[in-house]
Amino acid sequence: MATDVFISYRRKDSEFVKQLHQELTSRGVAAWFDKESIEVADHWRTSIAEGIRGCKVFVLVLSPDAVESVNIRKEVDLAERHGKPIIPLMWRKTDIPVAFEYALAGIQWIDFNEVASPENFGQLADVIKRLIGGSSMAEATSGKEVAKEATIPAVEKEAAPAVATEGRQLGGQRKLGGLKKKQTVSPMAVGGLVISGVVTTFGLDVADQDFVNGELKWLFSAADNFLKIRQGEADRNQPVGVPIPADAKRDGPANNQLLGSLDDFDMQIWQGQIESGFKRIDTYLRNLNILLDQEAFKGEAGKGDVYLQNQIKAARMEIVKILQEMAQLMNQAYGIRVTSPDQLAEFLA
Repeated sequence: MATDVFISYRRKDSEFVKQLHQELTSRGVAAWFDKESIEVADHWRTSIAEGIRGCKVFVLVLSPDAVESVNIRKEVDLAERHGKPIIPLMWRKTDIPVAFEYALAGIQWIDFNEVASPENFGQLADVIKRLIGGSSMAEATSGKEVAKEATIPAVEKEAAPAVATEGRQLGGQRKLGGLKKKQTVSPMAVGGLVISGVVTTFGLDVADQDFVNGELKWLFSAADNFLKIRQGEADRNQPVGVPIPADAKRDGPANNQLLGSLDDFDMQIWQGQIESGFKRIDTYLRNLNILLDQEAFKGEAGKGDVYLQNQIKAARMEIVKILQEMAQLMNQAYGIRVTSPDQLAEFLA
């Protein structure tokens, strides 16, 4: 099902999406959307997964109704996992929940502001054609009036690759084994994948997803802040960049900064545990993504595949166990305990 564009939308925006489809098609862009809408079905159909897998560009029609859709969250996650260029098309103004932040981080917006004009459609079609031609999003949107600067800061989306320098001549002097750089895993990148992908696929309703995602955003930001302090990239008194979640448990002096009572020995031990935890999560995420792809493309058969479902559950549980460990470490470091990892473990049990 190869097409230029997959259009992700909510049923309440279907009239606009029908026009969007017609306008793109008339401008030579092959666009696909579910004309019957996934909202009338009680499952996420195989055709949706195939449409996303086969598209060249993923267009997300944003509106207050769209960001509340569990199915659209699944679609965005799948597009992100398959590396599809994502165009956030703001049709009706809305706030962006944490579930979308990782996938949309650093991406320029296309803002129609509820104006379905030939000029707006023409600019969007040109952006899509540029992306298909190999341009970056910044290049594709250059000079377009409908393009707006990203409202969500960019994040590192992949772990830094190991430098394959074995046998390399550096500065005219040979080094044994080259100068191999230790591979690192970005806490914010891993956290974004857990928030956008793992929680989205748990089967939670939107309100529960937003609660969990908000707590995990703090948890990963706290771990990232801790590591930066340990690595000398931030002052010890620097607070976590995300506010303390409303439902988190606090010790008396907790103020979103490292507790003053911590000693360097404990912090050194915790640093190793945190770094190891992120590497383990990254490994389980890779396996889970493969399993979730199998489930998506099998459709209802995937849901009924007991062996596959047990594998998915096991991978999720391993990630949740590490999140529980992280929550305990961050409680010791900041005096703040998020409870959602424990609740996720109970949900999976």
